[in-house]
Amino acid sequence: MRAAAESLLENGYAGTSVRAIASRAGVAIGNLQYYFPTKSELLVEAWRYLTARSVEELRAACNRLNDPLEALELGVESIWDTLRQLGDMQLAAFDLLVQAPRTDRLRAYLPELFTRYREVIQEQIDRLEADGRVTLLVEREVLVPLVLNTVLGFGLYYVVTRDDDSCVRALSAFRQLAGSLLKPVEP
Repeated sequence: MRAAAESLLENGYAGTSVRAIASRAGVAIGNLQYYFPTKSELLVEAWRYLTARSVEELRAACNRLNDPLEALELGVESIWDTLRQLGDMQLAAFDLLVQAPRTDRLRAYLPELFTRYREVIQEQIDRLEADGRVTLLVEREVLVPLVLNTVLGFGLYYVVTRDDDSCVRALSAFRQLAGSLLKPVEP
């Protein structure tokens, strides 16, 4: 999987071939095709591998914020640092997202991909509410996709432009918006 993920990161979807992955992994192409009959099936597994790494990095960044109120104030910067560090992984993921509508196997993976990220967001909302110090001002069914799409949007914008300053300013505005979505409960 590492060889497929590295090839995907370096060459994108169009520039990645099963032959190149087999060569990079040091295995016969027939052995690779036995387990992954198509390029799409192999790259979905590479995508799973990259997604797992990305999700764990995001989860770790969020979990380093112990205080729910700190998560509102500082969480955006911490998450942004993690997203910026994952830039190349995100670029590969976005490349696959672009290819997904044309390839059934890639398209079939999208619900799983989005579920993985939704779970991390849901965990963080649960943490914010667990001690009773924060109240949601919008329904979870609205908040989770809002956060997910915001993170995806910032990720896409960054990997395309590498405009760190613009993203940080926009995240600052998002932090203000977050204040209208969650309300600290007075002790």
